[in-house]
Amino acid sequence: MTLAAAPGFARDPAGDVWPLVLGAGSLVTLLVAGAALAQAGASRRSEVARRDLEEETARLELLNRAGAALVAEHDLARLVQTVIEAATELVGGAYGAFFERVPAGQEGNDEDVWRLFSLTGGPREAFTRFGLPRATNLFQPTFLAEGVVRSDDVATDPRYGSHGGMPKGHLPVRSYLAVPVVSGTGERLGALLFGHPEPGRFGPREERLITGFAGQAAVAVDNARLLASVRRKRDRFLGAMRAVRGVLWTNDASGRMVGEQPGWAAITGQSRAEYEGYGWADAVHPDDAQASVEAWNAAVAERRTFVFEHRVRSRDGSWRTYAIRAVPILDEEGAIVEWVGVHTDITEQREAEAELRESNEEIQRYAYIVSHDLRAPLVNVMGFTSELEAVRDDVRAALGDHAEAGRIDADMDEALGFIKAAITKMEALIAAILKLSREGRRTFRPEPLDMRALVQGLADAQRHQADSAGARVAVADDLPEIAADRLAVEQIFGNLIDNALKYLAPGRPGLIQVAGRPVAGGRVRFTVADNGRGIAPQDHARIFELFRRSGLQDRPGDGIGLAHVKALVRSLGGRIEVSSELGQGTTFSVTLPRAAQGPDVPRGAAA
Repeated sequence: MTLAAAPGFARDPAGDVWPLVLGAGSLVTLLVAGAALAQAGASRRSEVARRDLEEETARLELLNRAGAALVAEHDLARLVQTVIEAATELVGGAYGAFFERVPAGQEGNDEDVWRLFSLTGGPREAFTRFGLPRATNLFQPTFLAEGVVRSDDVATDPRYGSHGGMPKGHLPVRSYLAVPVVSGTGERLGALLFGHPEPGRFGPREERLITGFAGQAAVAVDNARLLASVRRKRDRFLGAMRAVRGVLWTNDASGRMVGEQPGWAAITGQSRAEYEGYGWADAVHPDDAQASVEAWNAAVAERRTFVFEHRVRSRDGSWRTYAIRAVPILDEEGAIVEWVGVHTDITEQREAEAELRESNEEIQRYAYIVSHDLRAPLVNVMGFTSELEAVRDDVRAALGDHAEAGRIDADMDEALGFIKAAITKMEALIAAILKLSREGRRTFRPEPLDMRALVQGLADAQRHQADSAGARVAVADDLPEIAADRLAVEQIFGNLIDNALKYLAPGRPGLIQVAGRPVAGGRVRFTVADNGRGIAPQDHARIFELFRRSGLQDRPGDGIGLAHVKALVRSLGGRIEVSSELGQGTTFSVTLPRAAQGPDVPRGAAA
């Protein structure tokens, strides 16, 4: 069977159909191709977006990990290493370094210097071999905290390329990024520097990231430095406490011992349950306990520094003597937060003082006995000397016209003169010994002293002597006031002014100047300076010895004045020193406590 198209099918009466079919097919093809291209573009964009999202997620995770590490880490060296490693990874750097700022004067440096603290991505020698960085155009903006420095190719950058590129041996750096690390108070702590051997690796995005991270790092570094400073101060304090055999303790605002008190427990053996509240008083000597509690409560009520002394039973059962000092810690509104105190073991000191007092008392008794026993035979010598003088006329008569009568009479007269001079000297020495003995037994009575008026009164009392010698005593108007025994202070400065007037240099008007100023430790240093003869260096220490004098002995004296002065100064809790040059003059420096010193210390303090 034969098939054939009908004539109507072979030819459309309205025209040819095939161009339409061909056009529609092309259009469909174009649409399909366009859709395929759009789908491919969308896939690429999706892939880019996916990679960007993954990268951003990784960076956020890195920031979160780094942030947590910065908060948790308090060791400054480990913290900075964490910072530089995280920051270098964050910006995609090949190398990263943190340079710390060493402020001028901190280590003897005349100006700020920048020292490598930590790095990653390269050997330390790659930085340190070139020494400390200088304030070049490249580094200065970062070091002065003027802002971020970013360069796509630092070797050809017109701002920095004039330096001829990187020095030989330097790490290969083309891309460069640097940001200052500044604390919240504005202090420049350091700088973060990053590099990469390929150009164009750091963009605005990395700049923004590292700027924010640097702020976070600055807070962490600042906190770590503050914590390190607090720890150093604590360690120094605890070291000082151990050095002075001190025990630290705290009480609450009401003055009750609470919480863990390892120091108190260590010396007493008391448990927390035993010492809390006022249980600590059970470890205080029964004779001191009640006074301790009462004095402590009074100090707490008056909000004043507590200074006391009492005996505490050690864990081995022995009694030790402690000096106590406690101060209130106040908040910003002035309310007491807690009390902090220190028990300092002074057992050996008190025992030594007791032995010294006993020794001094024995010396004083011995001096009194010796002087008394010396006086008895001396009276006999004086009596027989008077008898010899009385029989001189009888001796002359008995000699009559003897050829040696004149010589014998002269020899006898000379011998009697020597005996009387020796008696006078012995009388003076015995009187001096008795005087020292009496002073050693005298009880000092401290009182507030207007030193300007006191010393000027001494100078006025010796004005006749000064005028006769052509000398002047000048007393400073601003002499600090002190509290001490008036008679002792008058004897000290009266002796020093008298000595200065006694040993003036011939040929020039004498000038004695008395001055004073406060010094450390709640003390005052007074000076009595003259332009007199001066004292030879080998005699500086000897002049304070009993019955010792220096230089030409053309002035009356028994060698007891400066020894007496030194004894009085030491009894007042002070010290005396001398500086002098022959022919130029002498300066005596007397350092005394501003407040009264003495053995009467309150007994029975608290913890």
